[in-house]
Amino acid sequence: MALFSSVGGRAQSIITDSLHLVIDRSSTSNGERIEAMAQLSKIIAAQNKLPEALKLATKAQQLSHREKDGRYGVLIQSTLSYLHVQQDSLKLAFQAIDSAEQYLSRTSDKIIQGRVHFRKGWLEHIVENTDKAYQEMLEALRLLEGEDTDLYKSNIYHYLAAIHAYWGNTDKQLHYTRLCRDAARRSGNPDAIANAYLSMGTSYLYRFRKDNSQRQLLDSATYFYQSVLRLTDSLKSRITLPSTRGIAALNMANLYFEFYPIFYQDSAEVYLNEALTTGKKINNVEIIANSYGILSEFALKENDYTRAEALLQMALTETINRPGGTRSKGRITNALARVAEESGNLGKALDYYKQYMEYDKDLFDKEKLSITQRLEAQYQSEKKELALAATKQEALFTKKLNHYYLITIIAGLIALFFLFRSYHFKLKSSQQKQLLLTGEKNKAELQTNLKIEETARLQAERELMQERLNQLEKELLAGTLQVAEKNTLMQDLKDKLSLLDRNDPLYRQIDRLISKNHDMDKGYDNIRTELSEISPDFIAGLQQKAENKLTRLDLKYCSYILMGLTNKEIALKLNVDPKSIRMARYRIKQKLNLQKEESLDHFISKLGIN
Repeated sequence: MALFSSVGGRAQSIITDSLHLVIDRSSTSNGERIEAMAQLSKIIAAQNKLPEALKLATKAQQLSHREKDGRYGVLIQSTLSYLHVQQDSLKLAFQAIDSAEQYLSRTSDKIIQGRVHFRKGWLEHIVENTDKAYQEMLEALRLLEGEDTDLYKSNIYHYLAAIHAYWGNTDKQLHYTRLCRDAARRSGNPDAIANAYLSMGTSYLYRFRKDNSQRQLLDSATYFYQSVLRLTDSLKSRITLPSTRGIAALNMANLYFEFYPIFYQDSAEVYLNEALTTGKKINNVEIIANSYGILSEFALKENDYTRAEALLQMALTETINRPGGTRSKGRITNALARVAEESGNLGKALDYYKQYMEYDKDLFDKEKLSITQRLEAQYQSEKKELALAATKQEALFTKKLNHYYLITIIAGLIALFFLFRSYHFKLKSSQQKQLLLTGEKNKAELQTNLKIEETARLQAERELMQERLNQLEKELLAGTLQVAEKNTLMQDLKDKLSLLDRNDPLYRQIDRLISKNHDMDKGYDNIRTELSEISPDFIAGLQQKAENKLTRLDLKYCSYILMGLTNKEIALKLNVDPKSIRMARYRIKQKLNLQKEESLDHFISKLGIN
């Protein structure tokens, strides 16, 4: 509210003169001149010189066409939007802010982008589209994050607090009001600080009205209103928004009227006189009318109807002589009708009520026009949003369609790729299969040849073994005949020996020779038996299992094992250490490819049976 009130006094003059100096100086760049003209047009508009302000802003708009950077176009269109609102032309205001958005694509300045969203939120707040206003304000804050723009942030927080006050959320209202105060303090701008203190006081007042048991909330509201008055009094030369002081004084007087006993009237009148002085100085009809209204309410508490009517008449006179203020005039005449009715003067009350009806009708027509403008602005805004949404949907659909086409093309290429790969693999597989068949055929032929050769080799070995066995049988037969002849001779010798004396040393010597010969015959019989039990098929089976790795000594060991001799017995026969027999068994087991748990004796026995 106080952010866009009238400026005046010495501070206003200093700023205005400095801006004119920048505009008129030949060395000023085009961009600097545009910025100075935009700022000056706002000050002129606040002086109720709207035609002059619009003329200056239009000239700045023409200068902005020379700039490639879109920030200047954004700046001047945003300023025009503000000026059109002061001229009660919401339609033109929204058109100007739409033009400002078009310039955003030509600038990367986040501060300028944030200002556009702030101004859009401000417009939506004016037309009571609070949800959209809230979104735009938050977007403005996001863009200004990290930027040195505390003055802008203070303004944004101020309106966010106002929106939450409209929604009845006093906690959020206080939260954003505090952020508004902190940002204003960082900016060092006295007008922003005074406005933030005013908002803080109002926030605490709202909270107290919801829960009047917490008296400290009223004390906090009083503290911040008084802080506004102290700040504006100490920095008069730097304050460009004196209406803030008038509003703070008016609010202080209202606190005394609403929450304090009647004997605090003198304190309230001090603040009311301050508010009246400020209101008359800046031609603020609202401050003037409210000040006289509170004074008349004090008079009514004392049943002084004459003084109450006189104060309201003074308020009506002050508002009639100033532009605008239809709403205030209506409230004043309504209050006059109520005072006349309470005093018993019904005729005068009727006359005042008729005046009130005229002002009310005038206000209704203006509000109807304002509502029409707001609705039209809302319609244009919603129409634009719908068009934008439709454009986005169309773009999204086109994007999806393009994605679909792209996916289809990619899928087709992938299908062709896999088809080619499949053909390639089939061809390669056919070639490999043909090579494999050829290799298998050659392998089968090779295995057949090897088998034939192996069969021939085994047959040769068998024939050799059979030949060796036949020779051994011949030798055994010859040995058997010799043994028979020897035995006959030995029997004769034995018969002759019986004729000798047993104590004769010769007897004992010949007897030992006969016994030894008998043992040799027994061993010969065993050898003969052993050799007769060895089959050529057994030997061939051993060699086949061992892949022809067995030596003749190995075969001899296997033959003894087949005959059931123990390791010790085999060792005695071969005149070797039993340990060597165990090693030989282990070596034979490896050559026969037997597992650790398989028994060599069992294998040889089974092979011998077969």
